[in-house]
Amino acid sequence: MAQRRSFDRNYLNREFDKINATTKQPFTLYLIGGGAMAFYGLKTATKDIDIILTSRDDLKNLQTTLKDMGYKEPNPAVITRAYNKMQTNSLLENHDGFRWDLFLKTVCNTLMLSAEMKKRATTLYQGNRLKVLLASKEDLFLFKGITEREADLYDMQILAQSGLNWETISQECKSQSEISGVCWEDALYQNLINLKAKYSIESPIEKSLRKVAERKIIETALTNQIKKGNHTVKSIAQEIKEPQNFIREELKRLADKELIGIDRSNKPHKFFLKEKTN
Repeated sequence: MAQRRSFDRNYLNREFDKINATTKQPFTLYLIGGGAMAFYGLKTATKDIDIILTSRDDLKNLQTTLKDMGYKEPNPAVITRAYNKMQTNSLLENHDGFRWDLFLKTVCNTLMLSAEMKKRATTLYQGNRLKVLLASKEDLFLFKGITEREADLYDMQILAQSGLNWETISQECKSQSEISGVCWEDALYQNLINLKAKYSIESPIEKSLRKVAERKIIETALTNQIKKGNHTVKSIAQEIKEPQNFIREELKRLADKELIGIDRSNKPHKFFLKEKTN
């Protein structure tokens, strides 16, 4: 397969101008990925551009506009497995081989464009119909920090070396986890370990992420055991191969958080899941 060419930010700006001149409806898009890094001066060029849109109308409008400019859906035969895993809402390519990866609110079916992310984004391009907002470096790092792609680890290194507000990354990761119910702290922690091993980059949030991830993992393990019908300290400890004292303390912590209840009418005490209330 022939090597795809790369495109610098001057090329991207010209495409923004074309969209601004072609679109019939005003709209805003958020720029992430390699294209965003190019505008931060952290990359000289990119093969494609990753875009988040906040409404289905804006997505349809951008699709129509790009097609009016000559963009088409690429031949399925040239789409790699990595592209398929990204789960874009739309993928369009022009005759130069430049691609637009379009996402609606959520990227790769994982992180969503949150209100805080929107606040941190800065205006990159302002036309009379098109507005392009550039995601913060911290949010670019987080988007890349929960993937399993080797190229994203390399980009994380570049972003980290450029200087980041690590607390912002940690807080956004926590917020995204609470919204989705997914332990993104674990995914980010694993990539920070990989980042340290490959590029010798130390992160000040590594230890705190590990602590949160470990606690969430054991929390999930305990609630799953209760769902399966293991309601006592002994039965849960036997199933997950952990000491009873540890299990007892963790169950007490979950009870204090009112995630589970305790039936003390008989011994051994039995633990049960509490029904969620709105």
